Amino acid sequence: MKKDKIVFLLFTIISLGLCVACQNDKDPIYDSELDEAFNDTTLVSIEEETIPNLTIREGIISQHEETIRILRNCVSEAIVHLEEPIIVSQANREENWGFFQFPMLFRDTSGSLIVSWQMNEDSYTAYGKEAAGSLMSLNGGLTWEELDSYYFPRKRNRVEFSNGDFLQVHNPIAKDISQYLSFPSPAYSEAIKGYQFYYETEVPVDLKGVYLEHWKNDIKDTVVFHGSINDPGLLRYTIDGHMPIIWWGDIKELSNKNLIAGVYGGNYLNPDGKPLRSAVTFYQSSDRGNLWKRVGIIPYQPNQESDYNSFVFDGVDGFTEPAFEILRDGTIFCVMRSGNDTPMYKSFSYDNGYHWSIPEPFTPNGVMPRLLRLKNGVLVLSSGRPGVQIRFCIEGNGSKWTEPVEMMPFMQNGIYNKWSDTCGYTTIIPAENGVSFYIVYSDFKTKDSNGEMRKAIIFRKVSVHLKG
Repeated sequence: MKKDKIVFLLFTIISLGLCVACQNDKDPIYDSELDEAFNDTTLVSIEEETIPNLTIREGIISQHEETIRILRNCVSEAIVHLEEPIIVSQANREENWGFFQFPMLFRDTSGSLIVSWQMNEDSYTAYGKEAAGSLMSLNGGLTWEELDSYYFPRKRNRVEFSNGDFLQVHNPIAKDISQYLSFPSPAYSEAIKGYQFYYETEVPVDLKGVYLEHWKNDIKDTVVFHGSINDPGLLRYTIDGHMPIIWWGDIKELSNKNLIAGVYGGNYLNPDGKPLRSAVTFYQSSDRGNLWKRVGIIPYQPNQESDYNSFVFDGVDGFTEPAFEILRDGTIFCVMRSGNDTPMYKSFSYDNGYHWSIPEPFTPNGVMPRLLRLKNGVLVLSSGRPGVQIRFCIEGNGSKWTEPVEMMPFMQNGIYNKWSDTCGYTTIIPAENGVSFYIVYSDFKTKDSNGEMRKAIIFRKVSVHLKG
């Protein structure tokens, strides 16, 4: 069977919705006719990596509708179908960094897809200042239009409940500490590249804890409240005399109904009294976010032999932008950023976040990793910078990952510029059938009707089918 016929077959199966009820995480769309696609060696293929390659390189570039086989030991185990990318919106002029990027995607309670993106500086000075573009789709992302009613803005760091309510982190404006009548002494006497650290327990009340928004679906309204944190030793920092309240990361609900959050920045002092590079800290709350108790930490440890207490803060972050997913057996799998074009790390917890395995690098690059577990058990990972990549873990346990599928090229003669093609931030959410997902990302080099390269927000649908 020719490649175009296979693509047509897959597209037809998806479009007609020939799916069965998902039982025991089996692929609800799998059809025996897909066997031909699994055995078609003319299709582009990616391999499952036994030993991760930590050299920054391009994977398979996929900028149009395409079908890709996932191979394990040269045997096809899964089929990935990427639909044609769709431009959600495009800038009508050149935009500075921070504008027309960092896209987010969510599904409204009515089923509409909403995409929003930042229109502000990428700086602590923008915290608490809501400036964004947004559009909606009523037909699964095929076309995009202005919002037809009020939608409460969703943020990345949120958890949605079964009754339609959701809780998300609220970002207040960074405070100028010189405006306070009194302020505690720094936990470490010296400023480090404009940063000064203070104990969270000692700062004024309005700079403690975390601010959260509870959106109540039954009355379509939101309440902002001030949650407290029980985390002895946690530091807060100022940048040039301003203190932001940073508490960013995934929030999920455990089987016991407790909330668990894996967030940054988690700065602490080492035994010598010096601030360490940022860690990822895990908290639990049994009262819907009013009190958060620290249960575990993933300290910055770039290799298994290193002593994390030696990685003193030098103006460079450690682990940031964590994403975590609760796997089928209850294991918590966490992925973390370590820089702009440095490896992403993974770690596992088998006791609801209290203890964590030593972090391991497993990709050569990646900012703002996003994780999603499909109904057939496949784990999806999106990230970027340079470029935008999606990877797949067939077993769904976080151990082995495929080579990347690239949403755009980023290498020119073996050289890349990590800032020139995309911001690298993505959002992925499940589609209705459970084995497909939607992704949004930015592309800085999309040409407009005049042939000028302008920043654009791109939407795409991807499906993953396991061998039956």
